[in-house]
Amino acid sequence: MPSGLPSWMRDLARRDLAARRLRSLGLVCLALVDMAFTVTAFDMRQALADGTSTMPARSMGNLAGLLSLVAVGLSVAVIWRRRLPVALTISGALAAVLVLGPTVALIGLTSVIMWRPRSDLWRLGPLVFVATALATWRDVHMEPRSMSFWGSLLSPGVEPIAWYVPIVLTILVFGAFVGIGVWMRTRADLQTAQVVVAEERSAVSSLTDQLSRQAERERLAREIHDGLGHNLSILSVHAGALQAMADTSAGATPGGPATLQMRESAQVVRETAARSVAELHSLLDLLRNAGDPDVAAPTTTLRHVRELIDDSVSAGMPLVATVFVEDGETLDPHIARAAYRIVQELLTNARKHAPSVSVRLSVTGGAEEGHLVIATANHLSPPVGSQSDSGVTVERRAGMGLIGIRERVERYGGDMESGVGDDAAFRVSIRLPWRAPATESTKGAPWTT
Repeated sequence: MPSGLPSWMRDLARRDLAARRLRSLGLVCLALVDMAFTVTAFDMRQALADGTSTMPARSMGNLAGLLSLVAVGLSVAVIWRRRLPVALTISGALAAVLVLGPTVALIGLTSVIMWRPRSDLWRLGPLVFVATALATWRDVHMEPRSMSFWGSLLSPGVEPIAWYVPIVLTILVFGAFVGIGVWMRTRADLQTAQVVVAEERSAVSSLTDQLSRQAERERLAREIHDGLGHNLSILSVHAGALQAMADTSAGATPGGPATLQMRESAQVVRETAARSVAELHSLLDLLRNAGDPDVAAPTTTLRHVRELIDDSVSAGMPLVATVFVEDGETLDPHIARAAYRIVQELLTNARKHAPSVSVRLSVTGGAEEGHLVIATANHLSPPVGSQSDSGVTVERRAGMGLIGIRERVERYGGDMESGVGDDAAFRVSIRLPWRAPATESTKGAPWTT
């Protein structure tokens, strides 16, 4: 019995096993009683015929001893009635036709009804009925009357037994065993149906939950699209207008550094808003498809890290970046997307918490190393409006951004370290496993930035 099952299931299985063993023992005893009675009656008839029935300390005859061995074998075979019901039924029926009782054949037919197709019942049923009728007729008309089970039970005197008694007894006994088999088969089918119904209900409940979650995702996607998408579109329109005004001003007063900087900033804002809208639509598609963004089809790879670095530098962030990834095309696209998101979040955190402090970014790795390492380092900016020490500052920095990064790293089996060193620099080091994609891809040459 598996040890991982709950205690109540183990107790139920144990009770079921004990009940089956007790039932098998009862059936074996019933068959033995029937066989013992018929073998004894056969031996007494042989002794009467030979005139040795009144001899003191008389031993059982050879033929009766052989029948005893066959009877014990058939009775013990009842234990395997579930594995070999057809063989048990045929053997018991043949023994009943010859000289033994019909109990083994009836037990075998009950097992056929429970565990075999209905076609076996129609083939074996007439055979068992005939064997039961012959054994019953032989027992009712047995002489002396004291050796007859049904005779001593129904008419212990010398009165003759009516001709229809064997027929009625055969129908009653045969019908009782067949009825028990049909009842047990029906109960087993009912239990199986209950299990199937419970599984179907569980499946329906799971599908209902999925539909509810999908409906919630659809509602959330509509809200994001209607709200954030609208605002990003307005931002992109105004950035384009600002760039057009800057171009007009540059045409009127060419060479002005302020006008040139305003035009570049407006262009960066417009391009960033356009990319944000594109990513927003991609994320909304993933949300509506009920897939994890990290598991769904990736839209960004390690090559897009260059764009993150260029955008950060264009926005005025003091950034020193070293990116050297060998055979980047052989990396699993989902891990590559996760690495892109990690770099994006690290740079966002640096701009948020230390906008004027220089940041050092390093992205290295390859297939030979077996991992991808992402690291950032920047000195802590002095706290604004707070008298707390650097520990409080570190706690403020370890916000939802680092928590999300750690969850993403652990999802792919990587590890992450973050903290402030002795030189008052906040460092984050991330190691992601290098796994090949599901399908073969062309190996690209090393690329650097």
